[in-house]
Amino acid sequence: MKFFRKSLLTLSLLAAALPAFADMQKVTAISTPTGAGQKVIYAILEYSQEIDASKLRPATFKVEGRNVEQAFVTNQPNVNGKVTNGRYVVLVLNPHDPDASLLEKSTERGALPTVKTDFKLEVSQVRPLQTLTEKPAKVTNLTSSTLINQVVDDFQQFTYTDATTGTKIKYNLYVPANYDPHKSYPLVMFIHDAGNTSPNVETTLLQGNGATVWASPEVQAQQEAFVLAPQFDHEIVNDKSEDPADLEPTLNLIKTLANRYNIDMGRIYATGQSGGGMMEIAMNIKYPNFFAGTYLVACQWDSKLVAPMAKNNMFVFVSQDDAKAYPTQNQMRKVLEENGAVYGYQTVNGLAKTAELDQAVKELLAQGGNIHYMTIESGTLPAQKLSQSPSPGAAHMGTWEIAYNIPAIHSWLFAQRQPTAYNLTLDDVNQVYIAYFTQKPERFVTTENTSLTQISHIVASASPKKPNQRLPKSN
Repeated sequence: MKFFRKSLLTLSLLAAALPAFADMQKVTAISTPTGAGQKVIYAILEYSQEIDASKLRPATFKVEGRNVEQAFVTNQPNVNGKVTNGRYVVLVLNPHDPDASLLEKSTERGALPTVKTDFKLEVSQVRPLQTLTEKPAKVTNLTSSTLINQVVDDFQQFTYTDATTGTKIKYNLYVPANYDPHKSYPLVMFIHDAGNTSPNVETTLLQGNGATVWASPEVQAQQEAFVLAPQFDHEIVNDKSEDPADLEPTLNLIKTLANRYNIDMGRIYATGQSGGGMMEIAMNIKYPNFFAGTYLVACQWDSKLVAPMAKNNMFVFVSQDDAKAYPTQNQMRKVLEENGAVYGYQTVNGLAKTAELDQAVKELLAQGGNIHYMTIESGTLPAQKLSQSPSPGAAHMGTWEIAYNIPAIHSWLFAQRQPTAYNLTLDDVNQVYIAYFTQKPERFVTTENTSLTQISHIVASASPKKPNQRLPKSN
């Protein structure tokens, strides 16, 4: 049973309920995705009577093992509710508290992360709380009875068995909330790093926001999309850049989903951190026409092997303190440029605000090219500042704490297209192009599983040619 909606035992109140007083009736813990993991940073307290919002103070409450940063009253059980008199008090907890995370990672080398399946908050109201009646809410203690994980709870869990190899892959799948089988949708696949190798399928959703960001309300409002997050219980790559055994089964999983749902095979996107990104580099090398775009975070591959993906659309994000990824990505750049890749390059301060990072990405994209290479200045990652260490480990893992928070990268990824997914010749593309701009769609006959809208959008967004001007014939 999924742990994050699991009901927990409620502790008895310290004082008996008196009808004349307002009681704290229920505590709901709320977790939210962050770059550093899924963290419980809210508690919603439900009272039997309305609370006076103007009299509420954070010091009225204590939460065992946590720091209460803010408190406000609202009239609905929602952390984004309007501040007003109501029956609900929202506590905002410090996300850096050691007990905030739902995923516990061991400091021992090789130890697997542990999902907290019995998470609870013990809340104490230590001072009287003013209600809208003359009677204050009495001092009381209560333990959370429900845990809600924002975004994570919107994923479904499955196991895929590859028909060719027999390989089993556990995976999490987000289906767009308003999925319409008559419309086609892109799919984003996120693959976790080796440190989050685990038999628990939800680990990849809890370790950071590399998967959940694409299913967030903000990103889904920009672009409805499927989100696929496989969970591996073994390391999928090694530092020898050997062909991963899970490569083919994982791609077959995507194809299977595309047969089950109306997924646009010209808009399959990949992103991954560390070992997950390495797997996706291997995929791009072996099948350079599979992904429309790839976002690589803190990862690398043997530069002697990368030439086949020189024409692919990629965004690379690494720290200059990353002992493996940074020097190897520089070697990869040389090989890829020799084989036709066009690079843009930008360096950023990892401590910059999200808006500043977003602007830096836009400036990088404005340089053009098909590979956009962004590096983080030495010693400037939040994880390095927090640990007061410039160590390669802090730089490596600290990269993905900020990598998925930049809106311009989300927009870039969704803008990429892969025309070859439709098995079109260049003459086919010319035909669509002319039909699109002359508004004579009858001149184009759609291929199986391909709509004119899909292909014409690709041509219109990707081609720099003028209307009615044919592209060069293929060789």
